[in-house]
Amino acid sequence: MPEKQAGDGESAQVVAITGSLEFFGSGLVDRLESDPRYRKILAIDVRAPSASGHKVTFCPVDLTTPEAGHELAALFRSNRVNTVVHLAFLSHPIHDTAYAHELQVIGTMHVLNAVAAAQRGKTRVKKVVMLSSTMVYGARPDNPNFLQEDRPLKKIPNCPFVNDLVEAEEQLHQFANKHPKVNTTVLRMGCLLGPRVDGVLPRLLACSTVPSVMGYDPLFQFLHETDALDALKLALDQDQEGIFNIVAEGVLPFSTVLRLGGKVSIPIPHFLWEKVSGFLWAFQALDIPPSFLDFLRYLWMADGTKARRRLGFSPRFTTRETLLEFVRSSRLSQAPAASGTVMRSAR
Repeated sequence: MPEKQAGDGESAQVVAITGSLEFFGSGLVDRLESDPRYRKILAIDVRAPSASGHKVTFCPVDLTTPEAGHELAALFRSNRVNTVVHLAFLSHPIHDTAYAHELQVIGTMHVLNAVAAAQRGKTRVKKVVMLSSTMVYGARPDNPNFLQEDRPLKKIPNCPFVNDLVEAEEQLHQFANKHPKVNTTVLRMGCLLGPRVDGVLPRLLACSTVPSVMGYDPLFQFLHETDALDALKLALDQDQEGIFNIVAEGVLPFSTVLRLGGKVSIPIPHFLWEKVSGFLWAFQALDIPPSFLDFLRYLWMADGTKARRRLGFSPRFTTRETLLEFVRSSRLSQAPAASGTVMRSAR
């Protein structure tokens, strides 16, 4: 009798991925397609992917609807899902904070309720991997040089984007306490840069003129998009429970970031930022919410030691290399935003 391969039959994993259309979801699907340890992928999103492999089954579920939890539970049970990867989070702040809260906080509740409900069947979900960000630590004047995973999280006043992520993590922590047999993993990603990712910093650095806060020059870490996907796959392949900072080696002062990127810096006094940024954000003339100004003032660097030791995560790109690669790719793509500024033109 021939020896059974690692990816054959019931021994291979069935993975459900929320947010499957976005960068992390689509990138992970591509990697699982070629891995024999995974035999089926449920791509959960509101729209079908433009292309998919033979392992992928598209499952249309809107996480903002009241029935989303029941729909997910039925999918998990009927497909005998082993692992749930929850990636349905926004990459940057939006003006519709109510929708963002429904997607990120209520959506997380639906996902975790569905995992709990699926535990009652013959097969159960054994692992939940969730995406987060090092922004959950907040940028504060009393932060240490490098923040570790056991740092208590505090919500940021008037910053719904970060506070939604904090709430989602709190939900997963409560779920883990109630369901200790389910392996739960949180990946707090550093500031991503790359041609395929979006976010506050990528948008800021795509502009030719960049504002800074006068008198401040905080340090930054940048994580290459390829390294971020590597870390996500490592977390999926292993059973290392807990929270992990996913960051690159090295830091750069913001002034150096702007110089290497060939950007023109406009230092603005903080009191002036406070007065005008809310008005500009409200009228969608600014890409930076007022609550994000502290991220241009104070430290919020994370310590990646735990991920290196336990996940074996070894980033291929340093912070400096990630930035230079982003600058090179931005120039090659000749994106329209590259000739603009952080201030949006009125329509």
